[in-house]
Amino acid sequence: MKRNLLCILTLTVSLLFASGCSTDIKDIEKLSYASAIGVDYKDGKYHGYIQFIDFQSVAKTSDGMKTASRVWVGEGVGDTFEESFFDLYQTAQERIYWGHLTSIVISESAFKKGIKDFYDSVIRYYEFRLTPWVYGTREPINDILSAGGFFGQSPLSTILHEPKGIYSQSSVIAPIKLHRLIGQINEPGFTTCIPTLSLNKKQWSEKNKTEPKLMMNGAIFLKQDKFRSYIPIKELNGLRWLQEGTVRAGVSVPNTKKPAVQIVVDKPKTKLSLDKSSGDPRYNIDIKATAYMVNRTNKNLLELKQLTDKASEVIEEEIRSTLKTGVEKKTDIYNFEHDMYRNHYEQWRSITPDDTSLLKKNVIRDVRIHLNIEHSSKEKNSTIHKGD
Repeated sequence: MKRNLLCILTLTVSLLFASGCSTDIKDIEKLSYASAIGVDYKDGKYHGYIQFIDFQSVAKTSDGMKTASRVWVGEGVGDTFEESFFDLYQTAQERIYWGHLTSIVISESAFKKGIKDFYDSVIRYYEFRLTPWVYGTREPINDILSAGGFFGQSPLSTILHEPKGIYSQSSVIAPIKLHRLIGQINEPGFTTCIPTLSLNKKQWSEKNKTEPKLMMNGAIFLKQDKFRSYIPIKELNGLRWLQEGTVRAGVSVPNTKKPAVQIVVDKPKTKLSLDKSSGDPRYNIDIKATAYMVNRTNKNLLELKQLTDKASEVIEEEIRSTLKTGVEKKTDIYNFEHDMYRNHYEQWRSITPDDTSLLKKNVIRDVRIHLNIEHSSKEKNSTIHKGD
């Protein structure tokens, strides 16, 4: 009996040591963590980019301080998207872990080439999640991935990795995640809007030395994986009134050149209704929103009704101006075709695949805006008369 117990004990200890030696678990310091990737297409080759961030700049040290951020950006080249990243593997030094990837940057030329092969590769590899933010760009991807934030923080504290913060203060172009992008480009009649990033080299400086900072400067539009257009942000002000999820929008009344009042509109709700009375399809737009005044520069528009009417005119003008840009660019910015597919299928079938009837300036018939300006911020500084 004693001999049997001794044999069992010896075998158990041997198995424990054997399993410990043969484990495939890697120490965390033996992995390189990709935080962002980029894809470009130029000179007939794919260029793949990987951003590494020193996690010591993210975590606090024992004295409560953070070290200065350090960023590495690698570039590989290949005939395909996959080959460009296998080219980077040759100099990566350690195994690359993809589970912490939070953003993807794709150049305009890569969008024009087509991204179907790219996202097909991403969704097939088990380490990739479908939650990274997706951006376009017309600038060198290496510069976009190298941009840092403020106070020596890592790029994880920039628009590239955390776009929701700035969008909650000024909503123009909604950020989009990879799983949303994949779903949208497979939806019939859907035009996908992808924000583009650029570097602003003028607005910020430290000790009189300029520091480039990331900004959204426009959007790339796709329709079922096909590139449609690039539109700068200044021509997309109308998009915020029809896109779902707008949080906060600033409006200069009566215009941006000579504003008398600045108002902020919170969480507008928009409803589209198709007018079938005419031959060509036309849409009516109803918008309901609350707003408040944040600034006044002169004594114009003192009456509440006068201010409300003028603000509504500005919003309608933005909507129609952005529509005009979409018509010129042959881009269904407001996704009228997809709304028709979802809610008026028989009529949608009659225009498919020719959707030019929805790319006309008169596709919008009426814009009805129900704007409720609740207050003028601090009541003691109020200069708005609520009486008619």
